[in-house]
Amino acid sequence: MSTIVFDGQQEGERILYELHPHQIAKYLAISRGVLLSLGLVLVLLIIASVVPTIAGILNTIGLILGLFLVCASVWWNNKVYGQSRTYITDRRIMRFDIVSPFYQTKRSLFWHEALKAKGYAPNLIYRILGIGTVEVAPHMDQHEDVVIPNVAYFEDIANYIDKILFTYKQNASNIADFKPFIPKPRGQRG
Repeated sequence: MSTIVFDGQQEGERILYELHPHQIAKYLAISRGVLLSLGLVLVLLIIASVVPTIAGILNTIGLILGLFLVCASVWWNNKVYGQSRTYITDRRIMRFDIVSPFYQTKRSLFWHEALKAKGYAPNLIYRILGIGTVEVAPHMDQHEDVVIPNVAYFEDIANYIDKILFTYKQNASNIADFKPFIPKPRGQRG
């Protein structure tokens, strides 16, 4: 029995797998923030070299602003990638997203509402790194998909969710016997 609990978990709801964003995706996001900061500092230093009368002020502003943006990028990405979670349970898929420093969204899709799942890599680099997106589509509204970006084993997780959906549609009571997902390469999931 799982000791993990989440906000809104129903009585007797069993967690089959907890998804966390991939650490490499977090480091890539922090790197983008650092590169943006360096670019801004570089632009301000170039302007300072062209306009020497305000060079001291621009250099100071550039360095302070660059340091602030690096710190903000590290803090924000650690918060987003550290607190975003998705739970696959025997009843539904539940997604928690951090969207601001003070607000988190929740998206839930019960198995009877879900149509299919797919897993894909958004680009070639992510495909090589084994990072992808899992998308669970509902029967009705296409804008109500549960999208889980930056996860490892994305294709295997999509297949696992498809197995849950198939089992649920054939005989919903068989979900109680469903084994948790094991995050290991194929052939090593004993």
